Amino acid sequence: MHLTLDGTWDLIVGDPGIAGLADAPSRPVTVPGLWEAEIDPALDGVVWYRRTFDCADPSGRWTLRFGAVMDVAEVYLNGVALGGHVGAFTPFELDPGGALVAGQNVLAVRVTDHALDDPEHPRTAHGKQGWANHAFPSPPSLYLTYGGIWQPVTLRRHGPVAVDDVFVNGDSADLTVAVELSNRSPDTVTARVRAAVPGDVREAEVVLPPGGHGRTVLAFGESGAARWSPESPVLHEAEVTVAAGEEISDTRTTRFGLRTIAVAGDRLLLNGEPYRMRSALVQGFYAGTLYAEPGRDAIVAEVAEAKRLGLNTLRLHIKAFDPVYLDVCDELGMLVHCDIPVAEPIAHAELGADGEVADRCATATTEQVRRDRNHPSVVLWSAMNELGLEHGPSRASDGYEGFARRMYAAVTEADPTRPVIENDWVDPDPDRVFASPILTAHWYGRLSTAYLTELAAKTAPWAASPRPFLMSEFGDWGLPSLEPRENAPFWWYADTLGAAIERTPWPRTVAAFVEGTQRYQGLADRLQIELFRRQHGIAGWCVTELTDVPHEFNGLWSLEREGKPAALAELALACEEVLPIVARTSWTVAAGEAVELPVSVANDGPALTGVTIEAALRGRTVRYGPVDLPAHTASEVATVRVPAPEVTGTHELTVRLTGDGVTVVNRYPLHVVSVEPARVAVRLAGSASLAGAEIVTDDAAPLVVAEGALDADSGALVAESLAAGRPVLVLAQDADRARHLPIPAELTEVATAWGSTPFLFTTGELAVPALPPATVLTTEPMTIVPDAVWTRLGDGPFSEHLIAGMWKPFPDEIAGTVVGETRVGPGRLLVCQFPLLAAAREGDPMATAVLADLLRHLAGPVPALRSEQDRLADGRAITYYATKEIP
Repeated sequence: MHLTLDGTWDLIVGDPGIAGLADAPSRPVTVPGLWEAEIDPALDGVVWYRRTFDCADPSGRWTLRFGAVMDVAEVYLNGVALGGHVGAFTPFELDPGGALVAGQNVLAVRVTDHALDDPEHPRTAHGKQGWANHAFPSPPSLYLTYGGIWQPVTLRRHGPVAVDDVFVNGDSADLTVAVELSNRSPDTVTARVRAAVPGDVREAEVVLPPGGHGRTVLAFGESGAARWSPESPVLHEAEVTVAAGEEISDTRTTRFGLRTIAVAGDRLLLNGEPYRMRSALVQGFYAGTLYAEPGRDAIVAEVAEAKRLGLNTLRLHIKAFDPVYLDVCDELGMLVHCDIPVAEPIAHAELGADGEVADRCATATTEQVRRDRNHPSVVLWSAMNELGLEHGPSRASDGYEGFARRMYAAVTEADPTRPVIENDWVDPDPDRVFASPILTAHWYGRLSTAYLTELAAKTAPWAASPRPFLMSEFGDWGLPSLEPRENAPFWWYADTLGAAIERTPWPRTVAAFVEGTQRYQGLADRLQIELFRRQHGIAGWCVTELTDVPHEFNGLWSLEREGKPAALAELALACEEVLPIVARTSWTVAAGEAVELPVSVANDGPALTGVTIEAALRGRTVRYGPVDLPAHTASEVATVRVPAPEVTGTHELTVRLTGDGVTVVNRYPLHVVSVEPARVAVRLAGSASLAGAEIVTDDAAPLVVAEGALDADSGALVAESLAAGRPVLVLAQDADRARHLPIPAELTEVATAWGSTPFLFTTGELAVPALPPATVLTTEPMTIVPDAVWTRLGDGPFSEHLIAGMWKPFPDEIAGTVVGETRVGPGRLLVCQFPLLAAAREGDPMATAVLADLLRHLAGPVPALRSEQDRLADGRAITYYATKEIP
């Protein structure tokens, strides 16, 4: 007999105690569910749940099961304390014994949700509850501390011997079924265990003492049943029956798949074949249910879309997801990398191999792994995530080492069939990885030549390491739709972000800005993935993340699962099994020059023979091949040369691979500029030369302040020139030099680490033709990305005559001027925070072109400020993004 106790319960806020529940005010609440989603997102502390149910016949033995209660549960049946559980994500079972009666029963659960400032919160395995509230205060962010009976509640009847657990190891070469039993009777029982798998049956006997537990392993040897793989996710059932005396006491049906996962040198092997992870991080937040998964249909839609995109793995992040999510991944053939919810904030001073923190976290680990280990989709565990990041000294301590070893052992003891990441850490750091063979990195940065060059240098030694290396977090940001709505939920962001964009001089709609940020995100993510894929020794990557979490907008879909088309199209290209890659870190070239294209091919599938490569740009095509490509390998194929167009602007470069039944086309936006020197005469402060200019001493000439040269002396020259009505150009300066400008001014540094992306955009002003007008810039300024922007020039963050600006959303919002012009008295002050001089000296086309444009504009006639209507009329947005359709 099986009773479900889901549905409507009474909720009593506060703690009247079990004796005071009958007189306490209550309100209805839905189980399963989190009270933050239904009642109050700010509710913390103690809450009681209560419901009545009927049991016509309480005879026999019963088990009361809670799928999960967040965070601490104390359970009472008809006023009798049955027991409790500490742990937000995992199931627990209780024996109601004689407390269950015929007719009406009252079940009450005291639930404690630890508030963020409760000292118990960092002493549990809490997942993302309360994470980074210094950056993302909650509410409105979804990094709340949550509470509630959020997984199903059931009551089932069985005989004196219960089946507590079944584990099928999934190895077709040596299939075993492990069965764990408990004797609920006061007598010694000889239990007969029968396990049936497709085509075979095994039996065993287990003697169980009164109230005792037992375990037996039934060995089936080699199985001829169909294997499970992502391409063919065949599932089987193991039926376990336990008899006590002449009666069937209990049964359990467990679904499993036949597949293996192993570490071999620097690779992961799935079913004996190299497996290269193409993954996205999934946080498991939803618009309606918050930190709980919605119904099965929504999960199916999410996983199916991820698979259609070309991802072969999902990283379920710092949370034991609803088992239905894993069921769906089993059925659809989506591999899963499961995190254990052990993460910051944690009680660093209490870390060690023993103690309450270690015991709680190890118990949560064991419970999650035991719950989920029969799912063939699960191929990898992460025992911890970034533990020690909020307190660096703790990671160097003996206590941390003991704790890390304890967590790793807890996973491997519960499941010896899968590899384990010890602490999914921000840097490989093998000296502080004590047991795991796998190294990880979480590296974030802006789309720039400097960052891609740094990333290549950082990954190269670990790609050559004899251990598997996973780039398990990286990724950039792109805004979701910002359409306004009425009756917005507490986490809503569109009004704030839309208003912030409208306060900038961006000349087009908010929707156009959003689309531009998504194009940026897709290109940033794809170019990083290509860098990883062309290094043979990187075992896989995981982009952060599948869906947004307000106010963290690096998802490929929004929180409401609305796709970001440009980002999705780029990721679909990056996920092709065979991918031709152009290994460049800059995508701006001079008009008419020969463009060198170093071409590699990442092949994550079988060997290919006789394939050809074609590179095409504005009607000009260069072919190379045929070549043979080995299986599961990244190969450097050739460097081909294609002439750049004479026409400036953004063009599409295509690289096509054909042959052996495969056709793949990769695409890149190639920005073409004129590098014609400005040939103007200027005064120069702070340097002896300026590419494209004649340096003169004539006080009447325009003044240029070299990069990093704004000081008291040059500031006085700036003030003097402006007062005399002469134009001044101040090139890129460090933040502390802003005080030398003769107007109120402030420079703010822009970090390159994790956090919201600083989006560069242009207006419709055409003073710098090298920059495409009215565009959210992507690859165009990669070689000249600014490190600081003017966040005050006179009365505000934007110059009077803005050419290029920056806007970065929260956390730590930044808005300011990158290139712009402001009238100061009779003079005009032109500023540019793009770092140009060193790049121009090295022949960089974009730096050369922008510098020439600025000098020509500086030396030209005083421009009239153009109206917003003029800018809108002239603004031409570049809307290129990869055109691969997602099937």
